[in-house]
Amino acid sequence: MFRLRIILTLLLASLTLPGCGSGKSTIVQITNKITTLPAGQAYVFTADVQHDQKAGVTLSLSGAGTLVLTGDTATYVAPPAPPTPNSVTVTVTAANGSGASDSDSFTISAAAGPVVSITPATFTVSAGGAAVPLTIAVTDDDPTDVLTAFFPDSSCSGGSCGAFGNITGTAGGGAYTVQYTPPGSVTASTLQIINVESTLANSTPGTAFVTINP
Repeated sequence: MFRLRIILTLLLASLTLPGCGSGKSTIVQITNKITTLPAGQAYVFTADVQHDQKAGVTLSLSGAGTLVLTGDTATYVAPPAPPTPNSVTVTVTAANGSGASDSDSFTISAAAGPVVSITPATFTVSAGGAAVPLTIAVTDDDPTDVLTAFFPDSSCSGGSCGAFGNITGTAGGGAYTVQYTPPGSVTASTLQIINVESTLANSTPGTAFVTINP
């Protein structure tokens, strides 16, 4: 009887270990790894996560750029120029405490043309709150350049994602400003993507992320 109790105790303990609730180990695998990415480019990483008890994942970034959890994917935005040292690592870790993770290390290559960048790259606002000034930089700018700020999310309509003021700055000077005004209300915290694109040939649009809280 004593031996049977020990076996049952060990079995119950094993069922409470992270990643073992289903009897299977947690698996995390980035399915679309890369070796290089052009400066300023946005790239969406996807990960296959199994047996994580629906706990989700956490992200970490080593190196330059911006990394944001966007639903079931992770969006990385490269810096506007290759960094020094030129090495970036994106790591996806299961949030269930199992320690299961996967990472991708890559370099940043020179862009084919002008690169637009937005500062801050990530920020948080409250619905109905004050406007936030965004700084826009354009490498290799030209006086003929025309910039446009917009929301790539097709569900944005009637100001549901907020609104932009006029983009101001000296044409060709490479430095501009635009005011972002949050929407009047949201039903839950929402992450929105902001893009600013240039009319210059071979240009890379800028990307920023705003979290809108009720």
